Amino acid sequence: MSNQVKISVAVITYNQESTIAQTLDSILCQQGDFDLELVIGEDCSTDGTWQVCNTYAERYPDVVRLLPNTHNLGITANYFRVLEACTGDYISDIAGDDYYCDNHALEKQMTYMQNHSNVGVMAANGYKLYVSHEKYVPGLNIPVEDGEDSAKQFFFSPDYKGGVYAVPVGMMYRATMMQFIDFDEILRRKLPVEDFPIQAILSQHTHFACLSDLLVVYRVYGESATFISFDSPKYLEYHRGLADTRRYLNELFPQDACVPESKLQEQLFYKEFLLYLHQWKYKKAKQFIASAPDIIRGREKYKQAKRFTYTWMHFVISHIIKEYAYRKDLNQRI
Repeated sequence: MSNQVKISVAVITYNQESTIAQTLDSILCQQGDFDLELVIGEDCSTDGTWQVCNTYAERYPDVVRLLPNTHNLGITANYFRVLEACTGDYISDIAGDDYYCDNHALEKQMTYMQNHSNVGVMAANGYKLYVSHEKYVPGLNIPVEDGEDSAKQFFFSPDYKGGVYAVPVGMMYRATMMQFIDFDEILRRKLPVEDFPIQAILSQHTHFACLSDLLVVYRVYGESATFISFDSPKYLEYHRGLADTRRYLNELFPQDACVPESKLQEQLFYKEFLLYLHQWKYKKAKQFIASAPDIIRGREKYKQAKRFTYTWMHFVISHIIKEYAYRKDLNQRI
């Protein structure tokens, strides 16, 4: 048996027949003084993704491990089962539509972590590939050196605006970090995303870092769970799930709880109000404001929503302004 450090690369994929081969090739091309393990979670795709993955598993049996897929699990459950199947000293993850653009990416991240024992999470800098325009934009994550990261402050401060500290593409973890994540509990609570709670929890236990080297390519499409739109039937469900995620973090770390229940309810109230605004439901919006719970009455978002519906003209003008801002924001992501 080899005494070299082992790096496991976790790949989750679903209906990515056109991109998964590029992802797997970019992993198998990695060079460096380490043993490589590639663990694939193919989530019962309806296209030819499984066949592509199986071809790689048969071609590289000593490196590639394709997990069984008896039924569709969904992103979070599929991701967690792959992480738990990894046996390396370090675990890196990448989705089946992203890829490494540097053949020494894993080696660079591993070496940095070996030289900085207090760093347990290494983000990867790289390119955003805007698929609709076939445009590569460098600067996926901000380079952060050891001891200078503010991951904990990012997640646990009163001015938290949402999102994650680092885009989780090609992110590398020390395998020992996985002991702090209760995968079963996150699944039981049906939290809508996995990266937010994982990064927030780990920020309590270790430092993050990110090299300036451009290591990965992240494909950006018009829609994703992160950029869920008003037109999605899961819009409210998604934002309620994010609020539940914050409640979970408040339970885990009560000494650092920074987003009180009143703030969470205010945010959810405003998200639902904006949905009615987007749908031109003036009467529904007024009724919704009138039925707002006492815990948010008098808060800024409540007062702002109320101003929008003083008159029909106020409602129309507010709708136009908000719709313009929403469309502009959406277009910037595509």
